[in-house]
Amino acid sequence: MPTMRLRALGTLAVLAALAGPVAGCEKKSEPTAGAPTGAAASPTVDVAANSKTVCAAALDVVKAGFVGMADDAIAQIDKPVAEAEKNRLIRERYTTIVTGLRAQAPQAADPAVRGSFENLATAIEQRMADAKAMDVDEPTLEKHLTAMDTACGN
Repeated sequence: MPTMRLRALGTLAVLAALAGPVAGCEKKSEPTAGAPTGAAASPTVDVAANSKTVCAAALDVVKAGFVGMADDAIAQIDKPVAEAEKNRLIRERYTTIVTGLRAQAPQAADPAVRGSFENLATAIEQRMADAKAMDVDEPTLEKHLTAMDTACGN
């Protein structure tokens, strides 16, 4: 059992590292000056306000997914589940993140913000298609999380 607990704690550390880059989205109330506005932005849309809104919504989705994974891992310390169930729970959390990002992407007026949402969603989908998709110990999503953080002005 001690090995299972150490593994779960290791998983929590990885989830915290993955969520770290987007945690900065909460630090600033406005996107940074000079954030790209893109040619696709409507002249009647306040791109900065739109970015703030869609970034906050996307951040909520991403954080909820990773916090949910961490909660699941914590619960499994005292009540272990079969590998298949663990994988199902992780896949469910990833799917929720992808669905939320895909819902926010078309609402983003800034193409950089929209692209960062789409890229992260695609990276998660690719990860789920991989043979080791549920192996949380590889932080392959970090660059996409950092790109989303940057696009959101943090």
